[in-house]
Amino acid sequence: MFRKGPKEPEIVQTPAPTLPDSANREAIVTVSTVFPKFLAAVARVERPVLLDLGPAVGSNVDFFGGRFACKLYIENLFLDIEAASRSGSHDALEAALLGRLDQGPDSVDGILCWDLFDFLDRPLVTAVAARLSTLLRQGGAVYGFFGTTPIELKQYTRYVIDRDDRFCLRREPASPISRDVLMTRDINKMFDQLTVTDSVLLKTSTRETLFRRLD
Repeated sequence: MFRKGPKEPEIVQTPAPTLPDSANREAIVTVSTVFPKFLAAVARVERPVLLDLGPAVGSNVDFFGGRFACKLYIENLFLDIEAASRSGSHDALEAALLGRLDQGPDSVDGILCWDLFDFLDRPLVTAVAARLSTLLRQGGAVYGFFGTTPIELKQYTRYVIDRDDRFCLRREPASPISRDVLMTRDINKMFDQLTVTDSVLLKTSTRETLFRRLD
């Protein structure tokens, strides 16, 4: 844990190897209508706590530091998924993923899932979504993408925040894994304690979704 200054987030990151650097890879730009609503939900808290389930991205840390006096947990669950794919054994994957999500009940105001659930099978989707639901505080938000085509995934996506409503997507190689597509009704049900407040189908064949804990 370290502090970078009064206007920058307190960053908590579990030590782990990183995915291949994508700084020199060509970026794909996508426009978001839902991410600004995630930011608005987080902004209601004076010192929000955020949980990022993807790899650490320096410019994203700067973005949140310039916007909020926040605490930012970075738990790159894709590392565990890749390790399980390379070893050919998924027996311990659930324990590894849930072991990273130990922030405690009602402790987080915003969660960035990115496209995490595209790489999980149904039992893991259920287990991870249930754990994330317990972490979220009242009024909090969960933001994520869901692919709509049943293809073999061979790349991870690093979402680099360019501005409130735009990302630069950078691709990185991944061990192949088949996407188990979640239908809209499945997405609506996966966080049974939360409410889907926004869901937009993008031209990239992904569904951008915002969940809120409104009770």
